Amino acid sequence: DRLINSQLWFDSISPVKRFFEPNRVGGQAGESNTQEHTTLIVFTSNRGLCGAFNSNIIKLAAPYLKENKNTELITIGNRGASTLTALGKEIKLAYQKNDTAIEDSSVREIIDHVYYKFKNGETDKVLVAYTDYKSAISQNAVLKQLYPFSRTQQFGLGQNDTSRKMEDMKQAPKNLEYLYEPNKYDLLEYLALRIGQAELYQALLESNASEHSSRMVAMKNATDAAKEMAEDLVLVFNKARQAAITQEIAEISAGTAAVS
Repeated sequence: DRLINSQLWFDSISPVKRFFEPNRVGGQAGESNTQEHTTLIVFTSNRGLCGAFNSNIIKLAAPYLKENKNTELITIGNRGASTLTALGKEIKLAYQKNDTAIEDSSVREIIDHVYYKFKNGETDKVLVAYTDYKSAISQNAVLKQLYPFSRTQQFGLGQNDTSRKMEDMKQAPKNLEYLYEPNKYDLLEYLALRIGQAELYQALLESNASEHSSRMVAMKNATDAAKEMAEDLVLVFNKARQAAITQEIAEISAGTAAVS
């Protein structure tokens, strides 16, 4: 329910991101820079036994880190931290993942950290690698840009719906004067921070749902394999027992024939 509610809320707030101007708070980045500094946030699980859930994220994050040397790495989940450390990657911040995700303080801490680094020009781009939940049997590892905001992303809204919402906004009366407290720039900064926090929290919920589904499928496959193995062992045991009985009957028959 939290995942669905979060998706609905995020779909409704995402069109606001289109109104952030380039080079403003949360705005679009300027020209590409080969030496740009990026920040990558990686979501994995705390434990194993969840199929390819963690390996798919590592396969997505490792090539990016190899190609983008000037990247600050933040991990959420013990598996990602241990695996990336073993691969020789330096981790700036590492958190355990909150499996309940009712209210995660680590999300706020991370957003405060990366947002103000982005605002102050210490990092040019913030991305998050997580597993997008599609269904109980389908999840995809994705790499999503958190900051700066992208105006081309639909974020779950259909193009027609987005266009309609934008048209509705354009048709609003132009003779109204709006007052912003304390001022519009502080308001934009607050919105950029809150939207980023919502996006990261959404990634946490998607990751948790995907992990539980992957673990459920992995455990079901393990249970089915164990049952199949047990059935095979019972068959082997029955064959061995039948062979032993047949051998004993043959020996008794041979002994009886020899006495006669």
